[in-house]
Amino acid sequence: MEMKVINIMASSLDGRIASHANESDAERKRLGFTNDADHEHMLRWLRQSDAVIVGGHSVNVSGGVMEVLNEGGAYPTGIMLTNRGFESDQAVWRHPNTPKWTVSSEALAEDRRGEAVKHLVYGEGDMVAKTLEACRAAGFQQVLLFGGGMVNRSFYAASAVDEFVLTVCPVAIGKASGVPVIAPELPEAVQFKLQSAEVEGDLVFIHYLVQR
Repeated sequence: MEMKVINIMASSLDGRIASHANESDAERKRLGFTNDADHEHMLRWLRQSDAVIVGGHSVNVSGGVMEVLNEGGAYPTGIMLTNRGFESDQAVWRHPNTPKWTVSSEALAEDRRGEAVKHLVYGEGDMVAKTLEACRAAGFQQVLLFGGGMVNRSFYAASAVDEFVLTVCPVAIGKASGVPVIAPELPEAVQFKLQSAEVEGDLVFIHYLVQR
């Protein structure tokens, strides 16, 4: 079975995943980005997946990883993209059951890798390829891409995303500080094919396939 990369994001009506770069989950909930229905939606995807790729800054400002057993009885591996590493007391290390990898452009000092069980170092321009190569070698079948916007841009630019699952939230940010789903610039537009759409309360859950 070919490994799938699925980008999962919650976005405002004006295409922002946060009102500013350091927005916490508590702020997101207050603004209407997430609620119990969205949380359960995320858990369903995590239970079907082997790993989550996410920017190190994103996981820290959100308070750590969502720690949940998947259908195979394992915790999905957290793959954190970071060029600075992490202090030992940062949020990324708060959930000890989740295996963690760090991915950086240069080798991180040992005290900046924390409890990471694997440390990947990529050369210029091959961060996506190096990360996905390691995922395939680990036998992962389904990998979730949790952003943020610059991480998403790298994976879309490399044509590495297979599906896009979007929660459309009932809020418009309307600020220059808002963080886009995909940070500029992409070399070319990405097209999608609708797989399904579901309404629950004020949220809309949309599942797209990426067109090649």
